[in-house]
Amino acid sequence: MFKLTYLSALLGCYVVFGGQMVYAQSAQTNDEGEIVDLATLHVVTEREYDAIVTDNTRDYSSYAATVGSKLPTVVRQIPQSVSIITSAQIRDRNVKTFDQLAERTPGLRVLRNDDGRSSVYARGYEYDEYSIDGLTAPMQSINGTLPNLIAFDRVEVLRGPSGLFDSSGEMGGVVNFVRKRPTKELQGVFNLGYGTRDYYVVDGDVSGPLNSSGTVRGRIVAQTSGESPRPAKNNNHHETFYGALDWDISPSTTLGLGYLYQQRKITPFNGLPTEADGSLLPLPDQTFVGSSWNDFTMDSHDVFADLKHHFADGSFAKVSTRYSDRHADSNYTFAGSTLDTQGFVAVTGLGTLIKQESFSIDASYSRPFRLGSTVNEWVVGADYHYANTDYDQARARSLGKVHYTDVERIAYVDLMGSAKAGLAGFSHSLTETTLKESGLYTKFVMRPTDYFTVIVGGRLGRYEIQSGDGVDKDSRSDTKFTGYGGVVLDLNEQNSLYASYSALYRPQESLGVDNKLLKPRHGSQVELGYKGAFFYDALNVRLSLYRMRDENAAASIPANNAQFTALGKRVMQGAEFEVSGQITDKWRIHAGYSYLDSDIEVGSTTRDDGIFLLMPRHTFNLWSTYDVTHALVLGAGINAMTSIESSQGVRGPGHATIDVMASYQLTERLKLQLNVDNVANRKYYARVGSFNTFNIPGKERTAKVNISYRF
Repeated sequence: MFKLTYLSALLGCYVVFGGQMVYAQSAQTNDEGEIVDLATLHVVTEREYDAIVTDNTRDYSSYAATVGSKLPTVVRQIPQSVSIITSAQIRDRNVKTFDQLAERTPGLRVLRNDDGRSSVYARGYEYDEYSIDGLTAPMQSINGTLPNLIAFDRVEVLRGPSGLFDSSGEMGGVVNFVRKRPTKELQGVFNLGYGTRDYYVVDGDVSGPLNSSGTVRGRIVAQTSGESPRPAKNNNHHETFYGALDWDISPSTTLGLGYLYQQRKITPFNGLPTEADGSLLPLPDQTFVGSSWNDFTMDSHDVFADLKHHFADGSFAKVSTRYSDRHADSNYTFAGSTLDTQGFVAVTGLGTLIKQESFSIDASYSRPFRLGSTVNEWVVGADYHYANTDYDQARARSLGKVHYTDVERIAYVDLMGSAKAGLAGFSHSLTETTLKESGLYTKFVMRPTDYFTVIVGGRLGRYEIQSGDGVDKDSRSDTKFTGYGGVVLDLNEQNSLYASYSALYRPQESLGVDNKLLKPRHGSQVELGYKGAFFYDALNVRLSLYRMRDENAAASIPANNAQFTALGKRVMQGAEFEVSGQITDKWRIHAGYSYLDSDIEVGSTTRDDGIFLLMPRHTFNLWSTYDVTHALVLGAGINAMTSIESSQGVRGPGHATIDVMASYQLTERLKLQLNVDNVANRKYYARVGSFNTFNIPGKERTAKVNISYRF
């Protein structure tokens, strides 16, 4: 069913109709003579947006997003690049973790490691934190904190800095996960899956009213899954539990509570070493270069609360909080050198103990107002963010030299215990970091005419940061104003042009060689683009041109991973094209192309351009499904990128893989689905690194069968 949204009436109708929802429907007969709904006219308000979900729909697109803004905004009215990955896309592609999804999302680059521990990049910059319902928490890939997707309705991706509402964000942008909320009607789904490489999944999702009036609603989601995507003898396990409660205190006021638990048990794999001459090992190579006792465990707890109120005059207020607590520990080995001429390699080890705690609170108020004949919007708010991280690390410089096929036979070593005991050949480091941020922000959305929108805003932020080894710490504090500006020109009801400027000023937790905190990072982006909405808003098209500048980004020193240096001035520029949604009521698509070019204007170290070499210049992603019949759906996709090269000169050729899917609706409630990824079994390196590590082969062909029951 197509959705017809009158974008120009978004806020105006909200005021006119006093915050109520208005619908208009049309219908016609299909080939069988049945009456079918063709269109639904939505006059969007914040109240209605709370009910807009992609779960239980076949939608590949959404007309509104909250990422980069405190309030729901029509995508065409956001003057930056925004992608929305819906529940239907996640189900059709049968992905479980965010890095699995990001590999298939236009404009995102994944430096593959273990599922849930991979690094995700946009426009050359890593996402090192993520938002849930707009509230941030750290997302370092090494901590294994990339979210499992079962608890979320959709994923919103903003590319480029968002310093207006997120002072601690990254230049690459923001990833916002929108939680599944309790529903007013009873619904549920149960799913079982089995496949190659020891894949399995069992999950359930039940939601509905808890009282007769439906003013109290609850939802419970649980999932256990696992897979061995490489020759490790042990499976990687992922556990998720999510519970949510919504209470309508009054018709205009809603209190929401939520709890999310995630656990990972992984056998870490750092990839293959290179040959003695620095060339990659030929594939397929099924060797697990790591000990049989390699281990990584992560436990994550998130608690949410929000209070929303709609005023009679059309204004809206919201207070949201999020508390996060994570523990991750690891003990594993990997190659510490290139192979010698006989295939022998030095073995090194890494042990970590990471404790992370964060708290965020945000309060905002929005109010529509008139200027002449147009309706405009004002947003004002305040936020506070606290994060504390204890990073305990142990290294073994050498655990011996063995043939690389025999690394898994290395005798067990308690790396952390050995390092803390001061044994020869082991080193230990401890870093404790505390960050406190607070800010005041405001934004004006003004419409001088019905077809022209101006967005201006600013943020006054204050931060305090302290970091050190627990004994000798350095501290820094500062207050900084960052601005934001953008314009949107509606050419007609389907096509818009936009331009924006966004800035970022971010404190850094890394210590330099003098054991002092590095100076804050600062950068900016200019973006120009086009957005179109076709087929009654069912299909969204985006074209973006951008140029980003930043300086002072931290980079680790090869001789001492606990110390960092500030990089010089860098410029990232490129172009992106994306199309998502429905071409017809049977044909869905999500595709995109990105071009990225980097330039080091002022270099500080030989590693300045190291990470950017790992960013392919060209990437292309395509996924499409077609409803052959009412019951049968077929899908296929391509993920392709050009060559990459590490700072040490290890080069990975370009590659392309093909995924396919078929689903069949056995009954009204029972569905069978088959996914085959990398159907041609293409052999390639998904990531390259140094001569000894992070040269990680891409996943070989996998087949997964799922059966689901929905009520």
